[in-house]
Amino acid sequence: MTATSPTLRRGASLRARLRVASAALAVGALAVLAGVVHPSGSAVAAGPTRAAAGAALTASITADDAGVLTPGKDLGVSVTVSNPTDTAFESGTVSLWVDPAAQNDRSALASWLSSTDPVSGAVDLGTAQLNTLEPGSSAVVRVSAPAASLPFAGRTTSAVFGIGATVDAGSSDTTARGSVVWYPGGTAKQASVNVALPIVTPSGTNGIIPADDLATYTAPNGILTRELDGLSGHTTVTVGIDPMIIASIRVLGNAAPASAVDWLGRLADLPNETFSLGYGDADLAGQIQAGLPAPLQPTSLAYAIDPKNFTPAPTPVGEPATASPTPAPKTSSTTPSPTPTTTPGPVLPTMDELLAWDYTLTGVAWPGDKTVRRADLPPLAAAGLKTTIVSGSNTNAADLGTTPNATLSSGDTRILASDQPLSDALRQAISAPSDVAWNSAMSKVNAQLELIAQESGDARRLLVALDRSWPSSGTQFERTLNALFSSPWSAPASFPSVAGAPQTSGFDLVDSPESADRITDISALVQDEGALGQFATVLDDPTTLTGRTRSDLLAVLAVSWLNPRTDWNAAVAKERAATTKTLHSIRILPTENVNLVSAQGSIPFTVSNGLTDEAVTIVLSAAPSNGRLEVDQSTTKRIVKDSRATVLIPVKAKVGNGQVVLSLHLYSPTGVPIGDPTSVTVDVHADWEGIGALIFGILLVLLFGFGIVRNILRRRSKRAEDAADGAADEAGSEAPAESDTDVTRSEGSDGSGTPPPEERPGG
Repeated sequence: MTATSPTLRRGASLRARLRVASAALAVGALAVLAGVVHPSGSAVAAGPTRAAAGAALTASITADDAGVLTPGKDLGVSVTVSNPTDTAFESGTVSLWVDPAAQNDRSALASWLSSTDPVSGAVDLGTAQLNTLEPGSSAVVRVSAPAASLPFAGRTTSAVFGIGATVDAGSSDTTARGSVVWYPGGTAKQASVNVALPIVTPSGTNGIIPADDLATYTAPNGILTRELDGLSGHTTVTVGIDPMIIASIRVLGNAAPASAVDWLGRLADLPNETFSLGYGDADLAGQIQAGLPAPLQPTSLAYAIDPKNFTPAPTPVGEPATASPTPAPKTSSTTPSPTPTTTPGPVLPTMDELLAWDYTLTGVAWPGDKTVRRADLPPLAAAGLKTTIVSGSNTNAADLGTTPNATLSSGDTRILASDQPLSDALRQAISAPSDVAWNSAMSKVNAQLELIAQESGDARRLLVALDRSWPSSGTQFERTLNALFSSPWSAPASFPSVAGAPQTSGFDLVDSPESADRITDISALVQDEGALGQFATVLDDPTTLTGRTRSDLLAVLAVSWLNPRTDWNAAVAKERAATTKTLHSIRILPTENVNLVSAQGSIPFTVSNGLTDEAVTIVLSAAPSNGRLEVDQSTTKRIVKDSRATVLIPVKAKVGNGQVVLSLHLYSPTGVPIGDPTSVTVDVHADWEGIGALIFGILLVLLFGFGIVRNILRRRSKRAEDAADGAADEAGSEAPAESDTDVTRSEGSDGSGTPPPEERPGG
């Protein structure tokens, strides 16, 4: 009856604290996997711990075969015992027992599992040895009980029974609780179950999935490949597809990874019902609660297209069939058409072509778990989303006496609510890291299904919604679906079948708005997008920025970011920082004070374009602080990517000298302010030019005047000399002729030719 179990030991090390912390996390994970979910949606541990004072042992119990026991089969369980402390526990025992009283309903089972009270009439089934537990170690102990020893072995109808394990180690003890489903065979009432599977990728901040990531996701063991593999043979699973995956493959053209193209072909061949999630699986309820009138859609994906990847044109994959174009009518003209002289470039896909898909269901919205308000439904319906999938935790299902059908309505919207306990348990099974964890999760699934089958009335029609968080599908996906649909208490059902079920009386939506912090973040991101849209008017093609901004925003709003995660806050901070950097990538570089000594001229300023992949066109405007300076006009300038350019502002100086503060502003050609304004001080000395001109004019006048006066004086002097010479000549011509005797006498006695004084006139 006893069996020795393998014990997983971790040796003591110098890093005891780290080891203990790691063990505590591991134990917590096991506790979640081994737990059961209350109909309210809250997790309830399958084995509550009852430890002696001062002890900290924890334990969980899991039945084999997904928790289903049939006649003649021994009951086998795995008891996981963990020691998260820094003290070793001595060897001891693990005792298996069962509560012989069957559980009546889901609520009773949840209460039993969460209780720590002693069980009256518990039947002991067996004991196994527990070896010494070193600090930070865990051990999985196997305990089995023969079929004949089970108190319900003779029961002819199915039922759920509580099982437990008591662990004694030295002076410490603890207890774990779980459940097992007794199934004696025969036909059971089956709930019709539809599973909604989201085809999504891990959360990120890029609106287009990089080629390397696509290759990883679509590799033989990639997340997207595992999801399609798991769908094999399960045609009733409804698939919600993130169109970002489709667009990311198509936008690569001939450069798309071969595995991604093959995967897209497999997706197109699925016989399952499909519908479109929002682009990037963006959070629909969060957008409405942030004040948007309708969910955002991508605006352009052209920024991600490389034309060289579309020569030749890639083979279409998964695109809806379209009617052949009507041929142009023939004309009677025999004139041949002119032959083109240029070779046309590749035909690039439009955004509609990148996103096109032949979905079988339309108008389906799938917000995140517990995020929807009744007020969110009319805007979604107005956007064409008239069927909304909500989580069971977004309803009052936990307050009802029985399990409701999935459907309810609100106004013009049809609501399909998932069964929260089943959904949570199935998600745990899909992501289970081990057989023990998988059996623990599937035990909860089967216990829930059996108790639903016991409820009075018609068989229920239920929706199970899988998770968007990474990993959205673990390694156990196919195994889990096989186990779910082979359960005696469930049968696969189509989405329309479940959607057509009558509404259970009293079943209703409960408002569950998203946190105020998240809505604040979403509002800030949306405002940032608007600012970038205005900024993009400096570009030749604004959609190269606005298209990328919108698709990246939708990726950041993905439902998979909804879980309380510090990396969501980091992602938001990163996106907002990137927005701030872009908005300030174009700026006026600092300029020293300017001296203006002329009446008019142009003042140079340097503008920097920090965008590494886009040229921009800007308008520089200047406004003077006073009337000493007048700015003629603004200046428009084109600046190539990642460079600087000099922009000239023409100015005119008015009367008066002094300082003028010139306020500088950058605008886009459409008048949108760009970057931060700045200013520069201009020292105006415009009068210096007038004074200089006056002085120069005076000097010029003086120079020319001096020359003119000098010339006049020179001419007068010459005239006077000429007049004197003329008078002398005239006087000589009027005197009588002298004789030689007179001449001789006039020469004087000394022969000088000068008459003696007494002979001179007037002498």
